[in-house]
Amino acid sequence: MEPFTKLTPRHFWMITINSTSAFLMAYLIVFYINFFATVLAAGMFHYPISFDYNQIVYHIEPFQWTHDSVKLIYGAGPILVFLTGLISLIGFFGLTEEQTRIKILFIWITLLSFNQTFGNLMIGNIFKQGVGHVFNWMYFSDTSKMIVALMGFFGLLTTAFLMVRPVSISANSYFNKLGERNFPFFILSQIIVPFIIGYLLIVAYFSQRLLFQEKFAWISLVILIFIIFINLAKAEAVYFDEDDRKPGYSKFLIIGAIVMYGGLRYILNTSTHVQW
Repeated sequence: MEPFTKLTPRHFWMITINSTSAFLMAYLIVFYINFFATVLAAGMFHYPISFDYNQIVYHIEPFQWTHDSVKLIYGAGPILVFLTGLISLIGFFGLTEEQTRIKILFIWITLLSFNQTFGNLMIGNIFKQGVGHVFNWMYFSDTSKMIVALMGFFGLLTTAFLMVRPVSISANSYFNKLGERNFPFFILSQIIVPFIIGYLLIVAYFSQRLLFQEKFAWISLVILIFIIFINLAKAEAVYFDEDDRKPGYSKFLIIGAIVMYGGLRYILNTSTHVQW
C-alpha cells in the first residue's frame, strides 16, 4: 500500500471514521463508568432502583436520603471518571512512540473524562444537578460554590493545555510530520469532524432523553477543542520518525464502536429493577 503522505478525501474520511469510532467508544465508556458507579453506590445503601440505558429511578421516599448517601451516590461516579481519565492519559504516554491508531481512543477518554469531571464541578454546581447535589447537602455557601465552579473552570483550562501535546503526537499514526501543510487536514479529520459526528450520534443514542451533563457537555468540550486548536496552530512543526505510514481503518475501533453503540442500547433498552 502507498505511504500515507497524500492529503486526499479518502485518507481524510479514513482518519475521521477511526476517530469517530474512538469518540463513541470513549463517550460510552465514560458515561457508563459514571452510571454504574452510581448504581453500585445506591446498592451500598440498599436503595431499590430501576435503570435503563440512561436513567436511574430511586424507589425511596425523600426522607430516606442522608448526607452520606447523597455524597457517595452523586460523588462516586465523578471520582471514578477522573481516575479513568488519569489512567487513560498514562496509557497514551505509554504508546507515544507507537503508530497504533488506538492512541486516539486514549485521547478521547481523557478529554471526555476530564471534561465531565471539571464541567460538572462548574455547570452542575451552578445548576444544582449531578455532583451539585453533594455541595447542596454539604450546605456550601454561595461563595464556596463559586470557588468550586472556578476550580472546575480552571480544571478545564488545564486540561486543554495538557492535551495539546498528546493530540499533536497522535498525528504520528498517519504522518511523518505535523506542520503547516497538513495541520488543517489533521485537526479536522482527527478531532473536529469526529466530535461533531460523534456527538450527533450520541444525541441519537439517548433519543431525546439527554441527561443534564449530556445536554451541556458539548459546550465545555468545544472550549477544550478550541484551545487545543489555537495552541497547535501556533506551534512549530513536529517531526516523527521516517518510517512509511500506510492508510488503513482500525477494525478494533470500528467494530468496538458498533458493538458498544448497538449492543448497550439494545441490552439496556428495557428497564431493570434492582431490590438490593
